[in-house]
This record gives sequence, structure tokens and C-alpha cells, in this order.
Amino acid sequence: QSDLAWVGEYNGAITGEVSERVVNAIKEFQKSRGGRQTGVLNPQERSVLADTARRRQENVGWKIVTDAGSGVRLGIPTKLVPQQSSDANGAKWTSPTGTMQIVLSRRKEANPSTAKLAEQEKKANGRAVDYNVVKPDFFVLSGLQGLKKFYLRGTFKGDEVRIMTILYDQAMENTVEPVVIAMSSAFIPFPTGMQE
Repeated sequence: QSDLAWVGEYNGAITGEVSERVVNAIKEFQKSRGGRQTGVLNPQERSVLADTARRRQENVGWKIVTDAGSGVRLGIPTKLVPQQSSDANGAKWTSPTGTMQIVLSRRKEANPSTAKLAEQEKKANGRAVDYNVVKPDFFVLSGLQGLKKFYLRGTFKGDEVRIMTILYDQAMENTVEPVVIAMSSAFIPFPTGMQE
């Protein structure tokens, strides 16, 4: 799933489970290479897929990092957003020209729920939401914020709210979409074993 996401064929949660969506992504990958669309990768196709995904990760400087301030673990495309700053409320990674930003925010909130948080975030910054998922333990929103596309994933533990927001120019969509899927799956807002 992860490799399929990196090559732009899969856009779901990376769970390791084989679903119809995964089989269809494999068929699309096979079709794009002119192969038979079986939905099952042969060893050569699997190797090509892994190499392609690895190259794409290297091209964007993919790296799993732990934010020192919050302890959040996340994947960052370091070549796309090389500039990093942080404060007590989170951290921010930006591209030199501002075409892409990754914002990690944290705040305290009394009695949070994912539904309440999702509603607050929908209204923030003039967002036009075209996709949203609200589960008991996390929520995801995406759409447009001004002229930029945005993708947001958030959750809470006790009264601590942690949200990752990715903003990027629409012209970067083909480059950034696979990275967004990988970032969403790599986002671990409250890693276990961390001191509170």
C-alpha cells in the first residue's frame, strides 16, 4: 500500500490489509506499465514498484522525524520543505518560496471530541472542505484554503489536541498528493512510551 501510494496509484489508509481498493491500485500500476492487469504483483513488478517508490521518497527527501516540542512523530519531505521553526504551540516546515507548508499544532481544550474539533477546523481560515472523515479517534479534512489545497489530520488525548496541516499550491498537486498519503499514515500524534 505504501509503495502504491508513493507511485500515485493508491490514496487510502496504509493498513497492510488487502482490499478491493488495493487490488484496483495494483491493476492501475500494471496498466501504466503495459502489463496484464491481474491485481497481483509478480516478483518483477513488485521490484519495479519498490524501486519507483524508493526513488520518489529520495526525490522529496522523505524522513521520519520526532518534533522535539511535542513528541509527535511524522514523516517530512525534507527537500520540499527544508526550512523548520518551532515554538511552544508546535512546529512548521516550509518551502523557500512558500509553495508548501506543514504545520504541526497543539493546544489544550476542555472535553474535546473529534466531531467538535473537525467542525472548528472546517470554519478556520476560510476553508472550503471537499472531503472529511470523522472517527472517534481521529479526523481528516481536505479541500481549499484560499488558493492552496490543504490536508489536515487531527486527534486528541485527554485535553491535548494535536493537528497536522499540509498546505500546498494547486500546481504542486501531482508531486505532493502521494507525499500527503504517506504523511497521513506516518503521523503518530501520541507515540507510546513517550513521557507526558
